[in-house]
Amino acid sequence: MMDELHDKRLKALLKDSQLEMPFSDFEDKMMARVKTELHGKHSIIKNLRLSWFFFLIGAIFGLAVSITLPMIQFELGGFDIKSLRYPIMTVVLFIIIWQLDEMIKLTVRQKKQNKLS
Repeated sequence: MMDELHDKRLKALLKDSQLEMPFSDFEDKMMARVKTELHGKHSIIKNLRLSWFFFLIGAIFGLAVSITLPMIQFELGGFDIKSLRYPIMTVVLFIIIWQLDEMIKLTVRQKKQNKLS
């Protein structure tokens, strides 16, 4: 008798604890959202790697142009291009350091987000 009463209580509790979905397609939408979020994380990692790759290519190109530009014998309006060597190198170096700082910040921020999730 006690077991039957206990079983009935347990069944009633389990019946009351069932959750009803707010919408009929709630589960499908939630799974699609999880897949999209997972795909987004993979996409961010891929884009970050491409960003580093193109940063390195740009930095190498900028330094190469800065170094080879003064070697070219060229005058523009009576102005020797060799005198532009240091201003151009300063600007290129500033851009490289600025972008390197931003890339490092972005990478660190992304790694922190990956650890949290």
